[in-house]
Amino acid sequence: MKQRRWCGMTAKMGTVLSGVFSIMATILSLIFEEKYLMFGNCTEKELETMHTSEIINEYITCWSWGIFLLTSIITIIISCFLLYSVYARIYKGLLIYGIWILFFEAINVVIQVFTNVDFPFEEIRIMRWFGLVSRISMHGFWMFFIITYIHISYKNNTQGNIVFYNRRPSIVTANFSRRKSKIINFVHHYKH
Repeated sequence: MKQRRWCGMTAKMGTVLSGVFSIMATILSLIFEEKYLMFGNCTEKELETMHTSEIINEYITCWSWGIFLLTSIITIIISCFLLYSVYARIYKGLLIYGIWILFFEAINVVIQVFTNVDFPFEEIRIMRWFGLVSRISMHGFWMFFIITYIHISYKNNTQGNIVFYNRRPSIVTANFSRRKSKIINFVHHYKH
């Protein structure tokens, strides 16, 4: 059966490239964002005098590098698990990756919104947003391949289970199959 191709790639190839892209983009984001998130503008303030929204804003601003670093490490691990899942045809691993990427990018948008107000230079803000929007767009592009490959893997997995459970091999049926194939071959041989 011929595999369908989109943009010159099969679903499996696109899924593998998605994992490689996620690993590379996450490492590049870590390198870039380290300079801007590591030393957040955290000052000691009285928590009693602050409103809830100010406390949340302060927490995200102060811990943005830690949150970003933790989610990036988890993303790299899950991306490696995606590559293994493609190799081992584990559709649940593909599903975990798809859900995690949505969660990861949502966290990054929140961090970007809360930390982008602290930069005095407009160019840095534009560059950070451009990087985030580009990465989200590429993850959206690769998600098509992942969802397609999840569907293919799930279909093959359930068909494999049905075939496995319905087959009851026995010596009698195996002998019957061999005898039947010998008879068919014998008939074809003398038919000509």
